[in-house]
Amino acid sequence: MARIYNFNAGPAVLPVEVLEEAQADLVDYKGSGMSVMEMSHRGKEYEAIHEEATANLKTLLGLDDTFSVLFLQGGASLQFAMIPMNFLGAGQVADYVNSGNWGASAIKQARLIGTVAIAADCEKDVPTRVPGVEELKLTPGAAYLHLTSNETISGAQWKRFPVCDTPLVADMSSDILSRPFDAGAFSLIYAGAQKNLGPSGVTVVAIRMD
Repeated sequence: MARIYNFNAGPAVLPVEVLEEAQADLVDYKGSGMSVMEMSHRGKEYEAIHEEATANLKTLLGLDDTFSVLFLQGGASLQFAMIPMNFLGAGQVADYVNSGNWGASAIKQARLIGTVAIAADCEKDVPTRVPGVEELKLTPGAAYLHLTSNETISGAQWKRFPVCDTPLVADMSSDILSRPFDAGAFSLIYAGAQKNLGPSGVTVVAIRMD
């Protein structure tokens, strides 16, 4: 078979060794006599898989035990609603950066939940860009500041993230684990796995426990 490498904006290329290991484990996971898909999610075999995945992701992101890692369904877009539903309380304001299609989509969902202030808007700027940190107009006491680390469609990427007292939330679906960055400076990071982490169908959330 000739290997084809997919460089589209969808699922990431996976190493052949990873695919072959998954193929073998799909039938008989480490001599257990059953497929990994047939196991109880509360069983020791799956628990070990889960804990290893969590530990590996924390290591790669440089996160300590003040963070929890969640593997969720619904795609990263579900987090557009989940974040304000959980963190944008009555009478609060959330700051959002509109830097393109995904930032605008997050804003649209958040406005269904509560009050949104636009910290910067460069969605329609030509050439395509993200705002400079100095351009941000932050709301004192905002519940959080939401940004999209890399707008997949336009390719506009933050090179330097804001440093502020406001809890920082980022959609990193497009570029998570593609470069070093200080993940500990964020309160919450989320990403669809299919871009850089693995096959589609799971969303990763790293959230600071406080």
